[in-house]
Amino acid sequence: MTTNNGPPPDFSSRLDRVEMLLARVAEQQAVTQSQVSANAQAITRLEANQAALSERVNIMGERVDTLAESIRVLVPIIQSIQSDVRGLQLENRRILDILQQRGENG
Repeated sequence: MTTNNGPPPDFSSRLDRVEMLLARVAEQQAVTQSQVSANAQAITRLEANQAALSERVNIMGERVDTLAESIRVLVPIIQSIQSDVRGLQLENRRILDILQQRGENG
């Protein structure tokens, strides 16, 4: 409460406390703003890293598709070669059998 003679007796100490609180709030606001700026920079870096990672995943996906297509093409070729090798092995076995029989008879 004020009197007609001027401010209340504890006015000065109240004003000092208000000024001190305002100074603390300003300091905390500066710290908070610094943290917000640091977080914004970190988010920007994370977004860039995420974009780069997504690009790498896309490239890997394309490579997997290419590899799968190569496998799809090569499997029948490999199977054909295996069949040819089996045929040659069988033919060689027959030739060896014939040679062995001739050796026994001759």
